[in-house]
Amino acid sequence: MEQARMAAPPDAEADERAPQRIFFGLWPSADVAARIMEWAREAHAVCGGRIMRPENLHLTLAFLGGTPAGRVAELVRAAPHWPVRTGAVGLSRFGRFTGPRIVWAGPDRADVRPADWLDALHDDLWTRLEGMGWTRPVMAFRPHVSLLRKAGAGDVQSLRRPPIVWTPERCVLVASSPGPEGSSYRELARLPMRPD
Repeated sequence: MEQARMAAPPDAEADERAPQRIFFGLWPSADVAARIMEWAREAHAVCGGRIMRPENLHLTLAFLGGTPAGRVAELVRAAPHWPVRTGAVGLSRFGRFTGPRIVWAGPDRADVRPADWLDALHDDLWTRLEGMGWTRPVMAFRPHVSLLRKAGAGDVQSLRRPPIVWTPERCVLVASSPGPEGSSYRELARLPMRPD
């Protein structure tokens, strides 16, 4: 399992016994991440805040939050048997979540290339999770890649870049650990991907 781009915490064994903050996400290739970082730098010039590290750029499919070790272990065993269909998704606009002060890049529903597979994957993943006892969030799925955290005021609508159309390199279950320089991520399990 490739884990070079996700850091392991200093005491991984102790970390595996404690509750973990986990999520499922889609990761771009290093080349695509470099292109997304151009968007992040442009947004940072307008909004300030903390720019995401390239190895942390991802599109979250399901955020499960603080999860007891036993439940994490169940997911680690199950997830490699959940095949996922993926395709291309276009990042074509900047946006902002005002409460958490996040600036993001995301698709437009009238995008250069529709991503119906993304909605289907989100739904399929949550159907599986519900079968294991998790509760699907009531909020609508808003696919995005976070670029900045703790962003200041700035007109993100003024930002324009050519769309980035990309196909995820991997779909993974990840543990997130907060740190002074931002969160570090550790891959726990990888879901088998099948092109749509």
